[in-house]
Amino acid sequence: MRHVALAAALAVLTLWTGPAALAHHGWEEFQTSRPLYLSGTVTQVRWGNPHPEVRVRPAVPVTLPGSLATRPIPRELEEIGGRDVLRRTTAHPGPATEVTLILAPLERLSAWGMPDRVRPGERIEVVGYPHREEETEFRPELLVRQDGRAIRQRSVPLPGTDGATTGDSTTGGSAPRPDASSGGAVNPVPWIVGGLGVLAAAGGAAYLVRRG
Repeated sequence: MRHVALAAALAVLTLWTGPAALAHHGWEEFQTSRPLYLSGTVTQVRWGNPHPEVRVRPAVPVTLPGSLATRPIPRELEEIGGRDVLRRTTAHPGPATEVTLILAPLERLSAWGMPDRVRPGERIEVVGYPHREEETEFRPELLVRQDGRAIRQRSVPLPGTDGATTGDSTTGGSAPRPDASSGGAVNPVPWIVGGLGVLAAAGGAAYLVRRG
């Protein structure tokens, strides 16, 4: 009986924390009204899901390329406001000595033309957004590898936008339907219903054990 109850409790805890884990590093946690550019050298890489993390030592000072707004970008990113983001981008102000980039999940990186991992010592460029609370955390929407490949990091409209332009979630507008695999918010109702189902199954198992 004790083992059954413990298993049920662990299952419910896993189900309950599932939405929170998926929502971690969602776009709403970043200042999406403030696109920034930085370039630098990779110093450390953690390559795995839910999001690879790449530490970068920015060049000092960070200089915004004059051609940034007209650079070629993936068509899919252009369709969800990526060009507008480039037009509004400014240079990263610092003063963080290193910045941690939160990349898209591995399966998306591979599908978007980046099956190979970033390596320490590689020079990269990124356009993206600073975290609202963590000064050194940065969520790119575009990453340019040392070999010139431009890899998108976003597949959904940014919070508070209509899908064609970008903006901050505090500026109003209808919010897009979140994409769980991209780090968006997740509806907890299915998880709660699933947890209740697990509890019911555990109760039935306990009853059968007691009868036996």
